[in-house]
Amino acid sequence: MTAITASAPARARDVLAAEWIKLRSVRSTYLTVLFAAVAAVGVGYLVTRSQATHWATMTAQDRASFDPVDDSYTGLGLAQLAFGVIGVLAISSEYTTGLIRTTFAAVPRRRAVIAAKAAVVGAVTLLAGEAIAFATFFAGQQALSAGHLNVTLAHPGALRGVLAAGFYLAVMAWAGLGLGAVIRHTAGAITAVIGIVFLLPHIIQALPAPWDTRIGKYSLDIAAQQVIAQHPAAGYFPAGPSFLIVAAYAAAAIAAAALLVTRRDA
Repeated sequence: MTAITASAPARARDVLAAEWIKLRSVRSTYLTVLFAAVAAVGVGYLVTRSQATHWATMTAQDRASFDPVDDSYTGLGLAQLAFGVIGVLAISSEYTTGLIRTTFAAVPRRRAVIAAKAAVVGAVTLLAGEAIAFATFFAGQQALSAGHLNVTLAHPGALRGVLAAGFYLAVMAWAGLGLGAVIRHTAGAITAVIGIVFLLPHIIQALPAPWDTRIGKYSLDIAAQQVIAQHPAAGYFPAGPSFLIVAAYAAAAIAAAALLVTRRDA
């Protein structure tokens, strides 16, 4: 009994270490994070810089909808896609090359593999996501300072929005991991991520009222916007319930992967 108990933590550490080596040894991980950072910071800076420049000529309606925090994350959509791709490649690449059979042979408990991948991908993308979120916020506020429109992290709702933006990127990575495990094909899983990031929000917004709001408040993208925004949109869930919805998507994706991985051949 003692020997089994002592060996279990070591085995868990071995699985985590193996997944960490896989993730950090692939060049695409670094390139994708770099693309996400450049897209989020660059687009956010350009948009907020334009707002600061044209503030004097903006309409009253545009000024009323101005959000110094949420507007800084205009480029987050591209970063979302990039982080989703990281999650997909963390498992789909093994199915493509056939190395998943070696992984499952070394670790017969397949759910332990999914758990280790989720832990490693989550830790890496959460750290990277928060770093990108803070960098994007500060870049945006620097641009807005030209028109004295900037805010600090002490501003009500600002820190919550920044932390939520970084967490959302990690959620996209978990969603990508879950889709990669379910679909088991890189192109198909990435297409699914693209649909979640870009296509689904437009379909929901095109629905007639009040269904656009009733369904939209349960969607991943809109729920994340509600948490990030300084002034959440009326008719949707406030920041607290919206955060739970965002987290539920990550949990559902990993749960689906854990459920199906034991019911299908590698």
